[in-house]
Amino acid sequence: MLKIDNKRVFAFLVIITIVVTQACSLFQKSEYLSISAADLSTLIERLPDSRKRMLAQNEVQRKELIQTFKKAFSLAQAAEAEGLQKKDKFKWEMALLIDQSLATEYAKRNPDFTLSREEADAYYLSHKDNFEADLKMVSENDKITLTDERKDQFKSQWCEIKVRSEKARQAGLDKDVGFAVQVKFTRANLLANYYSEHLQDRFKLTPEEKSKYIAEHPEVDREKIRQKAEGLLERVKKGESFEKIADEVNDDGTKGRGGDLVDWFNKDSNMDPEFKKAAFALEKGQASNELLKSSFGYHIIRVDDKRKVNPPAVPLVPGAPGPAATGQQNIEPVEEIRARHIYVSTREADGFEKRLVDEKVKPALETAEGKYPVKVPDDFQIKVAGYNPNRIPGMGGGQSGPMQGVNPNEKK
Repeated sequence: MLKIDNKRVFAFLVIITIVVTQACSLFQKSEYLSISAADLSTLIERLPDSRKRMLAQNEVQRKELIQTFKKAFSLAQAAEAEGLQKKDKFKWEMALLIDQSLATEYAKRNPDFTLSREEADAYYLSHKDNFEADLKMVSENDKITLTDERKDQFKSQWCEIKVRSEKARQAGLDKDVGFAVQVKFTRANLLANYYSEHLQDRFKLTPEEKSKYIAEHPEVDREKIRQKAEGLLERVKKGESFEKIADEVNDDGTKGRGGDLVDWFNKDSNMDPEFKKAAFALEKGQASNELLKSSFGYHIIRVDDKRKVNPPAVPLVPGAPGPAATGQQNIEPVEEIRARHIYVSTREADGFEKRLVDEKVKPALETAEGKYPVKVPDDFQIKVAGYNPNRIPGMGGGQSGPMQGVNPNEKK
């Protein structure tokens, strides 16, 4: 009697399953092998008329757009080859993008719709598990700590998107051909981004590579940079000319001006928050006695002058209470300061890892584009009100003729 070895049979079946699965995957075609002119026309049709008109009149921009999508479709194929479309994070993000797009489309078609607080609360209570799952993904994806205030904000936005997208599906908007094309291109772009991130992870510097680079390039050694800045601070404390040191070491626009920041600034100025905070804590003529670390590097600050000025007059809203006769609001004077700094940059130390990784990622992306070709059209048509691509220059444009197009490349 023939004796069957169950273990061998099981192993054989596993091998057959793997082979069949791999064979099927080889014959399964990606939807990103080509881009049709019809799909491009349909996609652009969803844009505002002003944007459509610009593209309709500018062949160069249309061709650039084709190449942008061609690259995205190539990288989307590369992402699929790596199985990135199977990741839970990708599925979640894609689902969220679809809901957002549907919610936006519903809002366009139903501008008068307003979600009541009662509706929002009812939806939240019946989909609480979904909300918690999305909240967890947002927290992990953005790497942020969710305070109660942020949770409430996310809950409000989440309910708006979910309710509107649900109404959009009930109205059949997700079956629209134009929406299907939009989803296809959105998914391609997201896959392309995931593939780029995948390469960045692949080429991330190991601790050994990082240490080796720092040893060979002391200018990116954070500890040496700090020691240099501390040495400059000691020179200032010993009475050496602030201006002389600034002209010696600064590598920004203040070099040659003794570190002078040129203009007066106040607490609302567009400057690094830590820099402003430290500067306004100093008295007139005072230099900082410790290093300041900003997002740009190390600073030693000296305040040369302070003043209080009246802000520009703000016209009152017609009919609002106040000094209507003067047309101005009574606003307290604001403090401004003139300052200079000695500056030691940390730009290279902060960015060398990304730069080195990008140097490896760029050729890898180019290789993927070559490996996964995409068939694209030479051009595509755009229909937009008020534009006739067949209009003969110099003819028409009046009341009885087609509106004359505006060429953005035309020299006035």
